[in-house]
Amino acid sequence: MGTTRVRRRAGTVVYTSKRGGRRPARRRARRKMSGLFFAVLLVLIILASWSRLYGAFERATHPLEYAPQIRAASQKFGVDPTLVAGVIYTESRFGHDSESSKGAYGLMQLMPSTARFVAGHSGIRGDYRDPGVNIEMGTWYLSYLERRYPQDERLALAAYNSGEGKVAQWGLRPGFRLRQIPYAETRDYVRNVLAAQKTYRRLYGPELRGG
Repeated sequence: MGTTRVRRRAGTVVYTSKRGGRRPARRRARRKMSGLFFAVLLVLIILASWSRLYGAFERATHPLEYAPQIRAASQKFGVDPTLVAGVIYTESRFGHDSESSKGAYGLMQLMPSTARFVAGHSGIRGDYRDPGVNIEMGTWYLSYLERRYPQDERLALAAYNSGEGKVAQWGLRPGFRLRQIPYAETRDYVRNVLAAQKTYRRLYGPELRGG
């Protein structure tokens, strides 16, 4: 049972109850803590749902097709498979029959002259318009350019887009700034491939590496 104390203030008798003074405060504290707990729980649920929705959105905007072919060609020629996926996404959005106005064809947008060069130096046989052959040839060509420019992968990507002759003409050196590339198309291309590579690494890294 609670006890009642009597206090006198300037001639006035004031009655206070221990039970009436402390327990409501405790209940208010418990309600406050409960409200805080449910608020934090709600935030965590919202964040988890948003993360799942955003992941699903990214997979919808960055699909992965031909993963076995990308993985096999990457392992064969020593190229990061997420880079190959990033190039395919940037070049054709995984459209196996995409053709540019300049005549580049397929997933990795190979020019006929590039396909002939690759076939003559790599021993790869087959029609470069076939998706599997296109990936194999394009990946070999990437490996060739990476060997050509071993100190800066961006030089290899610039050459993939504009050709080795242009890169030599521009006088780019390892560690260059993207704004030094005179062609806006090539600047955007290098930037977009690297951004797509990061996305494919995050979304599909283990699948592409076979892990």
